[in-house]
Amino acid sequence: MLPMLKFPLNERVIFHREGMRHRGRVTRVEQKVRRVVTDSGKRFVVPVSQLRPSPDRALILETRLDRSLRSGRMYGPMMQQWLSAFDVEALYERVHTIEALRRFLSREGQNVATRFIHIIGHGKTDENGHKAAIHLTFAKLDLRQEAEIFKGLDGKVIIFSCCEIGADYRVLQHLKEVSGASAVIAYRISVNDWYTNVAEGLLYERLLNTAFTPQTCVRLVSEAMAHLGTRVGDVVTRKPVLVCV
Repeated sequence: MLPMLKFPLNERVIFHREGMRHRGRVTRVEQKVRRVVTDSGKRFVVPVSQLRPSPDRALILETRLDRSLRSGRMYGPMMQQWLSAFDVEALYERVHTIEALRRFLSREGQNVATRFIHIIGHGKTDENGHKAAIHLTFAKLDLRQEAEIFKGLDGKVIIFSCCEIGADYRVLQHLKEVSGASAVIAYRISVNDWYTNVAEGLLYERLLNTAFTPQTCVRLVSEAMAHLGTRVGDVVTRKPVLVCV
């Protein structure tokens, strides 16, 4: 029996170069080295002896979804359980203010071990699909004016489990540029809770089990939902519900 190949194609790895930690995916296997593309898009040739396995990590930040304290409506813990099936370490916290969101993004979001930033809350745009904002428990977060709180998320995938903000393409593009993220994913219209659960479950499966780009993963999820005939309530739209920049 042939020995198992160490760090095969598409495996996620971590290594150090010039005093900095890098995480990424093996893109080519050679005899004593591996070619690696990091989450921030840099390319390295790394000796096998310098590589270590790098499990994925997600940071899930969820605001209160209902005003009533009697409401138990929350989806972050469920997403934690879903990701654990993929051996992903999922960190979860409730956030109620802009400052709390800022602190968790700075402390855990910027950590090189974190690959996914998943924000769950209510999103809204104006009647023209502009001025995208997230409504936290005690504050309204204007995503253009407060974009700087997403700085330092180089190479991360940001997923907004929020209604409508995907309609504001310019804001999503601005967030991507300010944050340095590899992708920003959001819903273009108002969506039901069950719809987000199905779509995001499929999305993570593609992101974690394939080497596809986030943009390709979002397209495949949209096609799968359309093929199944899955609709958001009574809304009929030819444009994808889930978008990615």
